[in-house]
Formats: sequence, structure tokens, C-alpha cells
Amino acid sequence: MISEFIRDYLDNKLTSKQNARLETWYLLKAEENKSVDPPMEYEKLEAKIWNKILSDVSQKEAELPKVQKLNRSYKRIISIGIAASLLLIAGIGYLMLKNNDTTPDRFVIAKKYDLPAGTDKAILTLSDGRVIDLNKDAVGKIATEAGIEITKSADGTLVYKALNTKGKSIGFNTITTPVGGQYAVILPDGSKVWLNSGSSLKYPTAFATSGRSVTLTGEGYFEVAQMEGPNGRVPFSVLVVKNQTQSEKVEVLGTHFNINAYADEPFINTTLLKGSVSVALNDNKTRLLKPGQLAKLSNQNIQVQEADTEMAVAWKNGEFVFREDLRSAMRKVARWYDVEIVYEGTAPENLMLGGWMSRGTNISEVLNHIQLTGKVHFKLEGRRVIVSK
Repeated sequence: MISEFIRDYLDNKLTSKQNARLETWYLLKAEENKSVDPPMEYEKLEAKIWNKILSDVSQKEAELPKVQKLNRSYKRIISIGIAASLLLIAGIGYLMLKNNDTTPDRFVIAKKYDLPAGTDKAILTLSDGRVIDLNKDAVGKIATEAGIEITKSADGTLVYKALNTKGKSIGFNTITTPVGGQYAVILPDGSKVWLNSGSSLKYPTAFATSGRSVTLTGEGYFEVAQMEGPNGRVPFSVLVVKNQTQSEKVEVLGTHFNINAYADEPFINTTLLKGSVSVALNDNKTRLLKPGQLAKLSNQNIQVQEADTEMAVAWKNGEFVFREDLRSAMRKVARWYDVEIVYEGTAPENLMLGGWMSRGTNISEVLNHIQLTGKVHFKLEGRRVIVSK
């Protein structure tokens, strides 16, 4: 029964994928003016569903005018003033509760122009200048440097192991993922870092007991291991570089967090999932985060707010979770599929999206599902995505 599914949704008993399916189904049904069985049960719950959807979407949506209550015939889902910009969240993920993969012909992108998803690939630059293509090397030993053995595990993770570092000078390695690539590395202290596409991480071949420091550009998810020194736990810090004028420093003691600092994003976003971190600006302004909070750095200010942790780490879990505007979502698509996004004059400015989809699919599937909103159209030309209304 649909009513049971809805009640599980309101009680937070569904998975993220099931949530996306229900939200999309709900919005599509309303837009298509179709009745829902049983209608009376659904009408009793409709306001709660809509309020929950609004509470889960991005801050941009929250700033839009309030929606009006739906009427029984479902002729309107929202007030006329925001219908064009918010209609909307439907379109991503598996679009109906029932499995229905039928796509209207007008949304089909020719398979000969299709592009595959990104893969695990990166370049490792050693302190002595050697460059190693991690996409091509076989599993096992990659290199030995300053008493450190670097290996590639069966799951593709880069692993550092100290053999004999006594008397060895500490060098710095840099792992860089191209656009359309991702990679994971276990640092010499046991900390694990996942790098998203178009990112880099610079780190020492061995950490000093006085402190641990790495430098990140792009996006990375960190699971920091505890390290004991003569004076207790050794602190871990991340210098985050967005561009020549924007950077921040994240101080941690053993925690899980995600940092997004792409040059084409409006903010440096630090999302804390577990533990505690202190976010500091160049001028030493600092803010302490609690789990579930997000620090947004812009114009030399730090704003702390509640985070959408599911969306923040979706890339690391092999997913797209879109609760944002079209252009923000398309920046993710561009980095993962290594494409250029070109907006024509008719392209929608304020189209909000929401839902779930695997990052393992070809680009055609992602674009086709977004087009099911009926508010945007894509044309794929080589590695250029043309966006229009």
C-alpha cells in the first residue's frame, strides 16, 4: 500500500534511494494531475510529505516563497509564483515506486555519443620527481622511498607502510586525480582519504610526532586515524586551497569529514560527520563544528549551518544526490564525466532538482532523467553538453 510506504518515509525508515523514489513519485503524480489510490489517506498525509521534502532540500529552496496547500484534484503542487523554478525536484533517480524505465523518445540521447562514468585513476608524484600512473600499475608494490613502501591494494587503494625510516629525510608526495577520476589513499599514519575528480592531496612520506599536516585542492573525504606522540594525541590538520585568495585550515583530532573546495564552487564547504573539527581562516577566525554541521567559507567569512551529510558524501559512496539547483548539479556532472557545460540563452536559471542516481551510469542516463522534469533539454556533442529549455 502506498500509504504504508508514505508512513515509513515520514518516520525516517526508508533508505536514501527509497526516499528519492517517493519524493519524485509524489511530485510527478501532482504535476500530471493523476489521482492517487487511496486518495483520502494520501490527502491526510500530503502536507507532512511536502514539509519533509522542503526540510531536506538545499538552503536555496528554503529561500523561495512558501508553497500553497495542494487541492484534492492535484491541479497545483505549488503556487504559480514558483512553479517554473521549483517544478522541479522530480526527475532524478528511479522515477517511480514501480520499476518503469520507459523514457519518452524526445529525451533519448544517441548511444554513439554516450560517455562512460569516471573511474579509479590518479597520478602519484614522488618527492624525487618520479611520476607513477596509478591507473596502469598492477596490484602490489609501486615504489620504495625514504624507508617507506608504497603498494596498491586489490581494491585499488594506495597504501603506505614504514619499513625503516630512521635517519631518513621526510619527503612529500602528491596524488592527483584528473577530471573523470577518483582515488583513495591510506596515509603513513593510517588515515584514509578519498579524492574526488579534479583534486589533489600533498602529504609527507612520514608524519612527525609534533603534528600532521596535508594540503588539499578540490574535494576529499577524510577518516583520520588517531596517532599518539610523547605529548598525547598528535593533531591532524588540512590546509585547504581553493584559489590564490581563498583558503582555510581544518584542525582535527580523529574524525570523519568532507571538504569541497573546487575553484568553480561559490564556497569552501567543510561537512563534519563524526568527531570535531576547528575551521580557521587566513586571518585566524575560527569556528568549531559539531557532527552534522557545515562550515561555508566565502568572502573571508565562515557560516555554520546544519549539513545535508548524505549529499555531501554521496560522491564517495558512488552516488549522485541532487538537492540543489540545476547549475550546481551540472558542475558535478562535468567533473565526473569530463565534459564542458554550455548554457544557451533559454536555459533555466532557477530549476531545482532532487533525488538519487548511481555515479556508475553513462552520462546519457543522468541527462535523460534530469530532462524528465520537462523544464530542461540537453544535447550531447562530443564532450560538450548543450543546455536549453
